[in-house]
Amino acid sequence: MLFFLLAAAALGAFTWQILRIRRSIQLGRPLDRSDQPAARWRNMLLVAFGQQKMFKRPLPALLHLFIYVAFLLTQVELIEIFVDGLSGAHRIFRPALGGFYTFVISFIEVLSLLALIATFVFLARRNLLKVPRFHMPEMRGWPKLDGNLILYGEILLVTFIFMMNGADEVLYLRGLTHAAGTEGAGSFGFLISQWLGPALFGGIESETTLHLLE
Repeated sequence: MLFFLLAAAALGAFTWQILRIRRSIQLGRPLDRSDQPAARWRNMLLVAFGQQKMFKRPLPALLHLFIYVAFLLTQVELIEIFVDGLSGAHRIFRPALGGFYTFVISFIEVLSLLALIATFVFLARRNLLKVPRFHMPEMRGWPKLDGNLILYGEILLVTFIFMMNGADEVLYLRGLTHAAGTEGAGSFGFLISQWLGPALFGGIESETTLHLLE
């Protein structure tokens, strides 16, 4: 019930924000932009999704790619969390997907780790290193705070993913997990959390604490 209420509140806030943005867009005047559709789509994808200016610097572009792809793919795991929360199940997709489920979660973990590294690099570039464009007048105040908040949010997202998978791994090793399709003790076999979980949470004896972390 609590999950349902929180999900409903989040969905309501998201819908309100979408409607607010839509009203702002509707203030614009109609304009025919049907010419050169291929060039327009290419430009939109590069600027909106690829951050075209980043391709002038290969390393920042690669780090941005890690964050973007990791964020998109973590939504797959978020869908499962949402379904689990509403249905009362746990890892509901695991029995049907089998080994492919392990591969997908492992791939998400690898991308999440790369995204975490990239996030710390970007925080250092924004706040510690004297990168000229981050210290220009237009980057002070809200633009700087906004960028930092996004990076902090990415750190929290990745941390929670590894907390969930790591604590669940320890529970499974002890035969205490409630994941679908599991009987007795075992391992999920996720590429990173199968090692990280026992290293971080293996010393926790309380089953309740592990379930709270998970």
